[in-house]
Formats: sequence, C-alpha cells, structure tokens
Amino acid sequence: MKSFEIIATQTPGIVQFSNYEEIKAALVNYADDFLGIDYSNEGVEAAERDSKELKAHKDTITKVKKEINAAYSAPYIEIEKKLDELTAILDVPLKKAKSYVDETSKKGKEKMIMDYAQKASLSLGAAASKVIGSGAFFNPKWLNKTTSMKSIQDDIDGIVRNAAKDIKAIQNTGGEQTGVLLARYYDTLSMDGMEAFIENINDESDLITEQTADSLKNVSGYKILKITATEDQMAFVMTQLKLMGLEVEEIEDGMPKAMEEINIPDFDSFVAFDIETTGTNGAVNGDKEAKITEIGAVKIEKGAIVDKFDELANPGRKIIPRIARLTNITDEMVVDKPPVEEVIRLFKDFIGDSILVGHNIKSSDLRYITKAANLAGVKIENHFFDTYIAAKAFKKKNGWEKLSLSYLAEQFGLKHDEAHRAWSDAEVNAHVYFEIQKLYMNSEYKKDV
Repeated sequence: MKSFEIIATQTPGIVQFSNYEEIKAALVNYADDFLGIDYSNEGVEAAERDSKELKAHKDTITKVKKEINAAYSAPYIEIEKKLDELTAILDVPLKKAKSYVDETSKKGKEKMIMDYAQKASLSLGAAASKVIGSGAFFNPKWLNKTTSMKSIQDDIDGIVRNAAKDIKAIQNTGGEQTGVLLARYYDTLSMDGMEAFIENINDESDLITEQTADSLKNVSGYKILKITATEDQMAFVMTQLKLMGLEVEEIEDGMPKAMEEINIPDFDSFVAFDIETTGTNGAVNGDKEAKITEIGAVKIEKGAIVDKFDELANPGRKIIPRIARLTNITDEMVVDKPPVEEVIRLFKDFIGDSILVGHNIKSSDLRYITKAANLAGVKIENHFFDTYIAAKAFKKKNGWEKLSLSYLAEQFGLKHDEAHRAWSDAEVNAHVYFEIQKLYMNSEYKKDV
C-alpha cells in the first residue's frame, strides 16, 4: 500500500442571526433602565428581584449558545473519532520500526563512546580496561539523543583524569591494603566512603597487621594543623591521611556548607537579592578578578515586601567602563563606601536564615557572595531558588524568546525602574518569582517535579 486517499465531505457551518441588531438595541435600552436605579434607596429586595430577572435573560442567551455549539461540534467529533481509529491501526507497526531504529542508533552511539573511551584511557596503562569496564563508568544519559558527543568526551576525559589521580594516591599510600583498595575503587570509581571501607578492613580483614606494643612506643607526639582548602581538596586530604594509617581526630570544622538548591516554588517568604560587580577584562589580559560593587535585596514575608537592603561597596579595584555604563555605578560613587567584607556582613544580618531568591544566581551571584563571605570570615549557607532555572521549564510553552530578568518582567507586565541596579533587579525579581509560582501551580511541570 503505497498511498491512499481519504474522502470526506465538509460543509462549513452557516449560522444566521437575523434579528441580532434588533435584540441588541432592545437589551441596551433594557440594561440602561437598571443602571439608573439607586439600590441604596430601593433596598436589597429590589436588587434581588432585578438580579433574578437579569440572570434569567442571560441564561436564555447562554442556552442558545450551547445548543448551537453542540450542533456544529457533533459532526467534527464523530469524524475525529474515526480518524483516531485509523491512526491507532498504524501505531503498533510504527512503534516496532521506530524502536528498532532507536535501538540501532543507541548501539552505534555506544560503540563510538567506548571507542573514544579506549583511546582516552590509554594513559592509565593496565588499569585502563578496569576503569572503562567498571559498572560505574558508563552513564546511561550518554545514550540520550540530546547528549552531544562533545559533552560525553568531556565526561570521559574527566573520569580518566580523576582515575589517574586516585589510583596513584592509593598506590602511594595504600601499603598492604593497596590491592583491596584498588579493587573497591574499580567497582565505584570514587574515593567517597573510602574511610569507612578502610575501617571495615581494619575490623574484619587479616590483610592489615596490627600494631605491636613495641611499635606503639615509637609514637612520639602529634601536631595540630589548620588546613585551608576547597571542599573537594579537604575531602581528598582526609582520605589520604586515612590511607596512610594515621590517626586523625577532627577538632574543629570550619568548612562552609554548600548552599542547597530548592526546585519547587511553594514558599511565600524569602529574600530576593541581586549584586552588581566591577566586571573584569580577564586574567589573560592581566586584569584582576571582578569584585562586588552593590548588593540589593528585598525581604518578603507571606507575599509582601517588609524590608529593603541596598548597599554600595568599595571593591578595591577599578570598575570596567562598559560595566559602569551598564549599571551607572562609577568609581567616584564607591570610593568612600565600606569594603565588600563589611557590606557582606550587613547582608548576612539582613537575610538571616531566609531562602535566597535570585535570577541566574546559581552560576553567578552565589559564587561572588560565597567568596566575599569567606574573606569576611562569615558563613552564608542559606537555601536558594534560581528564577532563571525555573523559567526555562516554561520558555517553550509560553513562546519566550529570552530568559533575562528584564524580558520576563516585560512579559509579565511588571514595572522595572532601573535595570542592572541591584536594588531594582531584586525587587522586580521578587514579583517574577510569584509569576513563576503561578505558572508552576497551574502546569504539568508541577506533576513532573
């Protein structure tokens, strides 16, 4: 069956309303009579009587509307049902053919991935086959059509780099436990939980020789070290100390906790904030990193703005001219302002333990806030919600061309007094949050989350 023709007759619906103008004129005059009544003088009984009479006429018109709609919809519904039956006949063979195409495509992509993995892992030597053969190596998401080979290759390169580092660390410090530790590592390709694994070996395995009384006499003392590092570096250091068989006692933990992201906009109290920075020409051009010049925020309680925060800060460096033009914040405006460290302390006092709401803050603002807080010796560990990330879920459905704060404010009909000033962006962002909350509560996205 190469082709077929569907023969169907279609007669456009023709509805005539011959006395429309006559009824319209009569209803206008009729309604005008009621508009002239002062019910404060006539009383509630008159208002109830007139309401009942007006509603009866309205119901008459609505009834005719429904009857016409039903009469002209019925033929379409019947034809639609028959067409659905025809498409259902083709669904089964279509699904079978499409499934084979998809499966073949996945197998082809999987081969490309493993071919690349074998080449990328050559630097691991004998460990290469164990790493790429690990059950923890292959990420099922790599087979998704939307996952590009470039991103997959980047993932594989990262796995190989980490494996080379971890394997070397285990070989250098594992001692008699090296074989067991490597076997465990090849299963998980992760150093996470290695400390607990070592403790389990010490308790249940004969591979570790217990220290003798004589060896204990060789312990001459201890040192208290203060190690300043990133969270990943600190975890690595602690693991290495355990692997070396050293006894480590944690006296104090000064590591800031990572801020936890909230994905569901089901809260009505929070602090919306925004920052402005100096901008930077980049380290490759010999310029210093960007610094905060302004922090603006509004505190929301049960949907209403109850407090505001707006502070300029002296960044300790020049503001890039193009950024100054964008934000209207100049070097002269911040020269006599408090340093960023002082402003960040004020900001911490303002936000307390509130949820932080901002636009594109996950990849930008929070990094500046966290770094400034660390330099000031304070911890900001609040939960956060990013309206940029949330808005992406509704971009296609709403036909949005962009996701910038100014664009969304325009789409929602919100007034945005001064774009690219922290205090103004923070305030409009609070309103954008509530608009996104409405979209979320009325969408299928809520079910998916």
